Amino acid sequence: MSYTNNPTSILAGTGISISPTSGTGSNTITISATGIQTLSVRTAIVTPVTVTNADDVVSVEVPGPVAVAVTLPAGVNGRVFNIKDGLGLAAPATPITVTPSAGTIDGSATATINSPYGSLTLVYSGTEWKVI
Repeated sequence: MSYTNNPTSILAGTGISISPTSGTGSNTITISATGIQTLSVRTAIVTPVTVTNADDVVSVEVPGPVAVAVTLPAGVNGRVFNIKDGLGLAAPATPITVTPSAGTIDGSATATINSPYGSLTLVYSGTEWKVI
């Protein structure tokens, strides 16, 4: 294997580094990134709440206390969503119930936040949503 970090090979953009930058015989190329990862945070103030692929974190801040329904979009392998009780109003009598548009969450039809300021982090495994 032989390569050179030039326009016909591997180019590193802003915040990205590639090492080694040239060489022969190496079977390993390391690509690294620096910088801050930012998440899209949306405040939801009406129920029902529909999570979109533009969301990373959804802070449920529906005035209440009232039960709140949250629907996840179709799963994409590796996609992560964070659902948070942003006002601290979730309780057993007024839960935030998360339902996938298709499939299950850890084998169940729904997952529930029923404690003040509770949250769920969900990742799609390719077959179902997993609570992590």
